[in-house]
Amino acid sequence: MFLRSLRLLNFRNHEQISLEFHSRLIFFVGENGEGKTNLLEAISMISWLKSFRESEEANLIRWDSDGYYIKGEVERDHKKEIYELGFSKKPVSRRKLKFNQEEVKRRSELVGKFLSVLMTPLDLVIVEGGPVERRRFLDSLLSSLDPSYLADLIEYNKILKQRNALLKTGSSDAGLYEVWNQRLIDKGMILFRKRKEFILEFDPIYQENLKKLSGGRDQLILEYKPSFQDLEDFKQTLSRNLARDRKLGYTSVGIHRDDLFVGEDSRDIMDFASQGQKRSTVISLKAAAFEYYRRKLGRTPILLIDDVIRELDVKRREYFVELVLNSGQAFFTTTDLEGISDYVGRLEDEKQIFLVKNGLVTPHNER
Repeated sequence: MFLRSLRLLNFRNHEQISLEFHSRLIFFVGENGEGKTNLLEAISMISWLKSFRESEEANLIRWDSDGYYIKGEVERDHKKEIYELGFSKKPVSRRKLKFNQEEVKRRSELVGKFLSVLMTPLDLVIVEGGPVERRRFLDSLLSSLDPSYLADLIEYNKILKQRNALLKTGSSDAGLYEVWNQRLIDKGMILFRKRKEFILEFDPIYQENLKKLSGGRDQLILEYKPSFQDLEDFKQTLSRNLARDRKLGYTSVGIHRDDLFVGEDSRDIMDFASQGQKRSTVISLKAAAFEYYRRKLGRTPILLIDDVIRELDVKRREYFVELVLNSGQAFFTTTDLEGISDYVGRLEDEKQIFLVKNGLVTPHNER
């Protein structure tokens, strides 16, 4: 998998850029605030079709513009694929997706085609953000592996919204609740089984990476902790909690309440871990995702690395080099190459360096 070109119009602080990539290692170099991370964000959006740091589409548009446009040309299995994303806010807000010049109506049709693994300092939220962020990490991975998972998750959330709306009305109609309960259970059990099976396969790969990264010092496990034990427990808890849910105005049991436990024994990582342990954990999770893609799908995703290397000690940097060596293509952002070139820059592969300043991106010192 190889990103051959990237074109942006009015995306973040980039008015108009067209970049060609022919190397395996790409460096975006510039001071903070110049637009380096915006480039990784655009590449990530080709892969995930949404921003990793922004929920509002309008905030991605360059100041005083009416919309943005992203185009990426990807080589996958020796074939060219074209991905296009656009959003306009006038005359009405509208999002548009295209694959090979044909419009795509549903995001679930494209997620998982162009695989990427993003590593950023913001990843600490996976361990620090509690169950919500851990579920998001889990759901993102499963959605990219299995398009039907994303479709079922979207449908589950629609059903949940309807049940919550009914709860807020204060209705005591048992028949209505039974209808929504059954629909919630049907979709919820599909997601429950897939999550459970995935963690059983994923945890050993995570353990391998954590052992390498920490030198065997950290022994933190991953464990799927659902809010119910099985089908019967889900049914009974939904019925038993009905009076409570009506008072609360929301559904208190279901896969939307699940947790991905990270820790040791019964202690969550947040209760004892140092910043170094947390950082090792999130890097190991992302590296495990990279390896899981390769083993499960037989495809090598691209790596997007947002100024992460500087935060690592010598041992962790060496581990990072091993990860990059095994990647197909890697994009880095950094304020300068000093220190980084001693590690990643020493690789024999060709590399491209782009200087980023005031939203402009210019090639520099290619070899």
